[in-house]
Amino acid sequence: MNELHSEADNIENLAQCIMGAFKENNLEAGNVLSYQELYPYLQERYPKYKDVQKEAEHHLAKLAWVTPAPDGLMLTQVGYNNMNQNK
Repeated sequence: MNELHSEADNIENLAQCIMGAFKENNLEAGNVLSYQELYPYLQERYPKYKDVQKEAEHHLAKLAWVTPAPDGLMLTQVGYNNMNQNK
């Protein structure tokens, strides 16, 4: 893994990793990715995710790609469209 030099880079990279989890699970708009499924994915691909997790989730919510759900993150139509444009 490349050494990152700023918190902003860490937030952006973790946000992309979260979107990768949606893609790998073949989730569509309106589907929820539970934290129970997300955390092992992040632990494997981005071990220091806990340092910027809340900021990354907030970043994705500001982009309207995800919305918080009681047990995870829900993929929005905007997030789904963006995810499919960047195949």
